[in-house]
Amino acid sequence: MIITHCYKIKPTPEQSVKIDYWLELLRRHYNYALGQRLDWLNRTRCQVDRCLLISCPIGEIPSRPDYYFQQSALKQTKKLFPDYKEIYSEVQQINLQRLDKAWKRWLIPDKKGKRGGRPRFKKSGKLRSLCFSRVNHSKAAIKFDGKQIIISRFGTIPVIVHRPIPDSFTIKTAT
Repeated sequence: MIITHCYKIKPTPEQSVKIDYWLELLRRHYNYALGQRLDWLNRTRCQVDRCLLISCPIGEIPSRPDYYFQQSALKQTKKLFPDYKEIYSEVQQINLQRLDKAWKRWLIPDKKGKRGGRPRFKKSGKLRSLCFSRVNHSKAAIKFDGKQIIISRFGTIPVIVHRPIPDSFTIKTAT
């Protein structure tokens, strides 16, 4: 059985500034990746009513920027922009997974034939959560001991635990 609990954290002002900075960097990366995908879509589409395929050269068709293409480009992003080295790679990958999920909802219809709307660029302050995929794991960046969260790059953050976690359950992710 999967259960979800929502707890409130109480970061210090320094930790709050750092969290906001990470969220801003993730928002910029999300927008850049979305721009790559929309640019690819515009470059590979031809308006039939405006151009004859016989007379207009199409040019080189760029490779499709899917999740795996953009995930492999994270190393280059970290080389070009050293600020992204601070952010854990799993957090950046989950950020790209969010975009990929929205992109697929837009392009591929569900069982009833309905599609989601086009993914939009995130405005400043609209990306509000970080997601850590491993908690209390040997290689995890985040540990939870019942009263506080310990993130190696943030330090110890107190948590208001208003509802206890059942004994037989283990925490898998933290958002």
